[in-house]
Amino acid sequence: MFNFLKSDKISKSKLKIISGYNFRYRNVGKHSEKTIIKYAKYFRFDYEIIKNIKFERHFYWLKIKAIIDNLKSKKYEYIFWIDADAFFCKYENILKHIDKKKHIHIVNHLVKSVHKTNYKNTNYLTWGPNVGVILVKNTKWSLDFFQKVWNKTKYLDHYWPDNAAFLDVIGFKAEINKLSDNKPSKNILSKFEFLPGTWNSMPKRNYLKPDDTELSNFYFDPIIIHLAGMRRKNRINFIKKYNKLFVK
Repeated sequence: MFNFLKSDKISKSKLKIISGYNFRYRNVGKHSEKTIIKYAKYFRFDYEIIKNIKFERHFYWLKIKAIIDNLKSKKYEYIFWIDADAFFCKYENILKHIDKKKHIHIVNHLVKSVHKTNYKNTNYLTWGPNVGVILVKNTKWSLDFFQKVWNKTKYLDHYWPDNAAFLDVIGFKAEINKLSDNKPSKNILSKFEFLPGTWNSMPKRNYLKPDDTELSNFYFDPIIIHLAGMRRKNRINFIKKYNKLFVK
């Protein structure tokens, strides 16, 4: 069962923003929702906030299903998914910042690898696109790609289910398998555009501890701040302290 919040006027927008959150996530999601609506109205984009009561899989998979359903409808040229812990901070029209020949537009983050090296004080760093902020062009190729992601049912119980399935289809497998399996498809990558990190700027999970050695993917002057991986209370504290950064 779903509740929806949609744009209240008939629009000729070529882009639709989608997000979603459940009751458990409402104290974070309601703040993200406000920035999404402001951003959407500023550029006259359509939007839809899915407030889910029950879903067939882990709630993280909702984005994959929502993207597939909207691609099938063929109503919009672009689908722009924003996680419910992501917040618009600037009014930058994403359609003016992309290569329109590409099919998927996403930020590629550095990840401190789970794999250990044989050298002291040395870590592996790998690349990993984060699906919390993703712009998808409505093409047959995009639909086929996301259906492949949806069909990766071996990740249903993975701690990072939707993103792990996404990485698997691309071929970025270092963090879900062995380092030697990290062989992204050149054909698939040719359809991707990796956006500047300001479109998915992620503070450290322990942002209140500057001495923490966690790798940071935070970018100065962000367009979107994404509180990925944080504990819920830390997300709420961040929102209270830094909401002045969000669009007004």
